[in-house]
Amino acid sequence: MNPTLMPFSVTRGASKTKSSSTFWGMSFFASGCARRVLFFILICVCCGLYASDGKEGPGQQAVVVGGKEMEEKGQDEDLFRLRDSFGEQHFFPEGGFILRQGQQLPKLVWEHPDLIGRVLKNITIPTRWFDANFKEVEVARTLGRYYVYGEAPAPHGPVLRRAMTCFCVKENTDLSLLAEKEVLVVEPDPKKKQALIDNVVNTWRMTEEGVLEFAALMETGFDRRPVRKGQWQMENATRHVQLKRKRMGLDVRPPVMVSPRSIKTNPAPVLRVGSDAEAGITQAQLKALEDQLDGWYAEAQEPTAVVIARRGVIVFSKGYGTVDEQPVTVNTPMLLHSAMKPLLGIQLATYLDRGFLKLDEPVGNYLADFKAAEDRDLTFRACHVHTTGIHFPWALAFARHFYFHTWHESLIAHCKRDWAPGAKHQYGVVGMILSVRALELLRGLNYWDAMERDLFAPLGIRNMLPGGTGFSAEDLARLGVLLDNHGKYGGWEFFSEETYQSILPASLKPYFPQLDMTYGIGLQSYAGRFGAGSYGHGGGCGTQLIVNPEKHFVFAMVRNEPGKAYGKHLNEVLALLDRGVGDELDE
Repeated sequence: MNPTLMPFSVTRGASKTKSSSTFWGMSFFASGCARRVLFFILICVCCGLYASDGKEGPGQQAVVVGGKEMEEKGQDEDLFRLRDSFGEQHFFPEGGFILRQGQQLPKLVWEHPDLIGRVLKNITIPTRWFDANFKEVEVARTLGRYYVYGEAPAPHGPVLRRAMTCFCVKENTDLSLLAEKEVLVVEPDPKKKQALIDNVVNTWRMTEEGVLEFAALMETGFDRRPVRKGQWQMENATRHVQLKRKRMGLDVRPPVMVSPRSIKTNPAPVLRVGSDAEAGITQAQLKALEDQLDGWYAEAQEPTAVVIARRGVIVFSKGYGTVDEQPVTVNTPMLLHSAMKPLLGIQLATYLDRGFLKLDEPVGNYLADFKAAEDRDLTFRACHVHTTGIHFPWALAFARHFYFHTWHESLIAHCKRDWAPGAKHQYGVVGMILSVRALELLRGLNYWDAMERDLFAPLGIRNMLPGGTGFSAEDLARLGVLLDNHGKYGGWEFFSEETYQSILPASLKPYFPQLDMTYGIGLQSYAGRFGAGSYGHGGGCGTQLIVNPEKHFVFAMVRNEPGKAYGKHLNEVLALLDRGVGDELDE
């Protein structure tokens, strides 16, 4: 299966079948928009922003007990919640994201100005506009992309720094006609057809996700060739990194380069097909392994792909089930979720190895909102081993996926602190976000864009989707072989032995005296499940990348759901590998 964006059928009503109403590419952003709307409704309900009579009533409670006293108490609680989560508030260009040639560029406005006015005396957002070349402008004189940047006031903490992409069209451009003729809306019922067209136009105009699709379609002349899901978002995120560097005055220095070094001596092992003898496995052992994995799929019926290698030689390679009505292969991109963390650890290692930053230096050296004294221990290590102390709940993490949100750290700067950095460990994603935002400023590219150029291309990794929303088992195994080779792959050295050792799971006590535990940079210990020294990381979707450095095994599995009895089956497969397969080669 190619990792591409295909035409998408709109399902109407409660039916689970595809309708005949089809238009180009809306799957690119539809789910994200839905999540944002649902999340906002959830926040409104939780914060009491809807009254019991169904009318909007900031501060009113769904159930009023005790009259005015309880209502005032509820209002105080609402204000507290608003102040506590102020970084989550939205603002956008007045009038929407599509501009008309010749117009005065609008100001940024709050999504809910009345609500913001309860905690701010002045809700005006200082607004600046930049054209496609990042030249500051006040009028939309040329067609194409524009970027609007705002530093919104906040009741406490730093200003909210955010920028958004807009697109300028000719004054007489008929968006409905474009939606009808170029987006290929097919619907025989005129009213339903017009409703679909209006929905497309409204999404283009009123959401940044929508205008990104519109911009890409306009720039390519509505070329209908399939595009990787997330490609437009990634490219846009890189433009925002460049704007961010300009706003911070970093563009006076060229971005760093993080290319691998050529190995002058013998090349390192690569992922490859080889003999059973070379891999150190017998046919009987291979049969036992296949039976175990076949049995797992038979019980769970969860589409999956598995690649197992030893010293680079592929021991097992098989896909199970179907995804999008296509048979799963080891080249089918599937979800990563937290199995992305080893990738981020490897990426960080390449920067560490070249001296661009240090593992135990504060991220505040790169991110302006984290320069306070309380953040002096908020280091890259603290970020990757989950000891930031920043309150960033999973609901917020999933509602605001960090993949392409270049200005995300401004939101995080307004999250409350549960404890000082390094005092406690709590698994999450907030540290990863801060780390990649810092790397982006050094590299001048969105973090995933940089990985594709600096890491994936030299490794031959091709079957993946921007942001880690899809990654194949075979490509994940290549990263495992890179780790098993201590930073080398074929004729390339990505990082040195010293850097490799620095990212492995190790005691955190020397760095954080209050923490008596072992953790690595994007890597957890699997010693109890896959043998001495084993490490790796899994995702909530069931994807796993695990390395046994003693036996030089790499286990790479991708799937979109864990499925039935996941833990039991995973442990059985790892135990089978650890206790027998490959022992002959070590003797």
